[in-house]
Amino acid sequence: MQKIRIGDKLVQYGYITEEQLQKALSLQKETGKRIGEILIEQGLITAELLTNVLTEILKVDTIDLTPSNIRTEAVKKIPKNICKRYKVFPYKIDEKKLYLAMEDPQDREAIQDVRRISGMDIVPHIATISEINQAIEIWYSNTDIDKAINEYAKNDVQSIIKEEITGDEDINAAPIVRLVHSILESAVRKKASDIHIEYDGDLMRVRFRIDGILMEHMKTSAKAYKAIISRIKIMANLNISERRLPQDGRIYLTVDNKPIDFRVSTMPTSKDEKVVMRVLDKSSFMIGKDKLGLSKESIDIYDKLLLNPYGLILVVGPTGSGKTTTLYSMLNQLNDVEKNILTIEDPVEYELQGINQSQINYKAGLDFTSALRAFLRQDPDIIMVGEIRDHATAEIAIRASLTGHLVLSTLHANTAIGAIARLIDMNIDSFLITSSLIGVVAQRLVRKICPFCKEEYIASVGEKKVLGYDLDKHLTLFKGRGCDKCNNTGYKGRLGIYEIIQITKDIRDLIDKNANEEEILNKANELGMKSIKQDAAYKVLDGQTTVEEMLRVTFISD
Repeated sequence: MQKIRIGDKLVQYGYITEEQLQKALSLQKETGKRIGEILIEQGLITAELLTNVLTEILKVDTIDLTPSNIRTEAVKKIPKNICKRYKVFPYKIDEKKLYLAMEDPQDREAIQDVRRISGMDIVPHIATISEINQAIEIWYSNTDIDKAINEYAKNDVQSIIKEEITGDEDINAAPIVRLVHSILESAVRKKASDIHIEYDGDLMRVRFRIDGILMEHMKTSAKAYKAIISRIKIMANLNISERRLPQDGRIYLTVDNKPIDFRVSTMPTSKDEKVVMRVLDKSSFMIGKDKLGLSKESIDIYDKLLLNPYGLILVVGPTGSGKTTTLYSMLNQLNDVEKNILTIEDPVEYELQGINQSQINYKAGLDFTSALRAFLRQDPDIIMVGEIRDHATAEIAIRASLTGHLVLSTLHANTAIGAIARLIDMNIDSFLITSSLIGVVAQRLVRKICPFCKEEYIASVGEKKVLGYDLDKHLTLFKGRGCDKCNNTGYKGRLGIYEIIQITKDIRDLIDKNANEEEILNKANELGMKSIKQDAAYKVLDGQTTVEEMLRVTFISD
């Protein structure tokens, strides 16, 4: 079969011009690199685009090289130098077949050589070159890691953890450096929100939080643990000798040409130090209201709240429920050259153009309360307070909203109505609440069904009860079967479920009368408020998520 010319197809599909292709072909003659690799280096296409085009024209499946998809017995079949030479990675054995991740499945020489070495039939799958390189470095590095730990045990710390990666020779000479970078880069590519590194008996365990759920990424010898923790501390400008107290720091890296901010937190435990890193991808953060998962009715209320020139808007929910994303979405919608917008955050997670952002600095005496007082002398139109934690902050935020400013903030409460009770618990007078509060958004995050393995099934009686559906009627729901694209979880990505309440005159009257939560909730329901549970049920029936996810983040009584 004649080999398909990838460059010609990219021109045919309109991704590059003929002139760009000819320049790339000239470079190919000089360097010997593959045409796809050259086009990616020039920024003309992405690795993902190349993979998608190859999949379409060659009719070859893709593979996501996650740890759950890789089998050690397959890796042992092919030596590292062969993998690096041909840009391939063996990841699975099925009877007499060896499954091979390849950048170019048309590379017959690579397939023939791997077949000869392994003695097995080869089943090619497509993966990006970055995934293949990363898998090679992680899965073939155990011997190098042991050597590095032996050096570390001899106190030769500087040669192991301070060496900077500048090229292939440095990478090979510093396996601990390589391993730490591989962990960080892998977390970014798998869209993890957090990295957990912890001591677990004789092993070091690395877990990623993906779509809100912790998943094991890798395990290696516990001998590497102290070296890896020390390397992370060096990168985050922390004290590597301090193991008795928690420390916080930041690491800045560029991964796949994107600036990534890692927020590092160390915590002493009874076993050893544990490290957690929050992964902040600034290039992919900005999100419009249309991507939040709001229903049409909720968007209408959301827009009305933001049209107010002054007042207090609260976003509530547990930790990790997406409150910051919603606040930033609001700021993005409100951002205008005619408005002076100030924020005080702990910490500033993403930098927004056109907005003046300040960060808490307790050592210098800058907290939410003192920042708010200073803001009022800065001629603000809109103020965002990262979190209302106490009476003093709540009172100043409310008074700011009463003096002609729109104030946005978050609060720890489970429901929209619960936010009112939380303010009362902070000893805020009811007349101040009714005079300032204009709306509350309560939210959670649920995992979305993977679109690549989504399938129908007949709902059980129990599921119908949870959804409030007629038990005598037939109901078809959806779930994810589990595939390579979703790491066999059946879920890919997350979306919000919401309840939004606009503080109307009827609700203000109830607050003034010190009505309890149930009375206010009943009135809100009369006025048409949809609860978080109702929004989740709608998204289950619409095929966006599952009953299991709905039950994971909501109470039956919600």
